Amino acid sequence: MKRLISFAAVALVAAACNKEAQQIPATETYSNEIRVEASMPGATRATLTEFEVGDVMGLYAVEYSGESVAELQLGGNYLNNEAMTYNGTEWTSERPLYWSENACDFYGIYPRQELTGVKDIRFDLPLDQSVEGGYEAADLMWAKAERKTKEDGAVYLAFRHMMSRVVVKVEKGPKFEGELPENISVKLYNTATTAQVDWTIGSLERHIYSENKTIKMRQVDAVTFDAIVVPQFIERVTPLVEITIDGIAYLLEDSISLRPGHQHTFVVTLNTSPDQEKIEIGFEGNVDGGEW
Repeated sequence: MKRLISFAAVALVAAACNKEAQQIPATETYSNEIRVEASMPGATRATLTEFEVGDVMGLYAVEYSGESVAELQLGGNYLNNEAMTYNGTEWTSERPLYWSENACDFYGIYPRQELTGVKDIRFDLPLDQSVEGGYEAADLMWAKAERKTKEDGAVYLAFRHMMSRVVVKVEKGPKFEGELPENISVKLYNTATTAQVDWTIGSLERHIYSENKTIKMRQVDAVTFDAIVVPQFIERVTPLVEITIDGIAYLLEDSISLRPGHQHTFVVTLNTSPDQEKIEIGFEGNVDGGEW
C-alpha cells in the first residue's frame, strides 16, 4: 500500500523506515485482495468447506454500475474463469485478485473447466465413473454471491449440486449366510448422459438430443456404489440397474424420477449365500434421500 508523506517528515521516515515496515499489519497490506471461502451443500460457515486439497473452481465476477449489474459473459467480465485452488485451509489464485471500486456479483463453477459459452452449453457425463476423477468430473456445482464489495471482507460461495446422485447399496437378507461377495460391480442402463447448462442462472436439464447410454458406477466401499446422473425421468419398461456378482449379471427394472441436487437410493438384498447355484435378489428402488 502506498503512503503519502509530507516533506517535513522525510528525515524521520528515512530513519524509521525499516521499523515502520515491520509494524504495518498484514491485514492492511492485503486489504484490497479478494478472499474466497466456499462451502458444499449441507455445510455451515463453522465447517466452511468439505472440498479436498487440490480441488479447483473457476471464479467469475461482473461489475455493478449504479443499480444495474453486467451480465455474465464468456469473456470481458471483471474476473474471467480465475483458477482458485483449495490447499486444505483456503482458496488461492494463480495471481493476486483485487477488488473493483464497484460492487460485483461473483460466480463459482466447480470443477473448473474451459467454457465455450455461458448459456445453452452441452455437457457430456463421463460414462466410466469408477475410474479416478470420473465421478468428480461429473459432479457439477454452481454458486453465486451478489453485490459484494471489499467491505464484506470475503466472498462466500455456497455451492449446490446441479446433477442427481444415484446410490446402490447391497445388503444381506435374513437367509443370507457368510460374507458378501467381494467382486461386485454395478452399472446404470438406459440413462440420458448429456445435459444442457445455463451458467448464468445455475440451471441444468436433460439435453433434448441426449442418447441413452450406460454408466459404470463408482465403488464407495465394499457394498456401496454411486454415480452422478443427469436429472430425468426413466420409465420402468427398461432395465435400469445391472449388478454383476461372481461373474453373473442381474438386470433389475424400476422407474425413477431424478431431481437436481437430490440423492436417490436403491437397496439390493441378497437372500441366499454366494455358494448357492442361484442368488435370490430383492430390490427396493427410488428411495429419495433428499438433497445431498
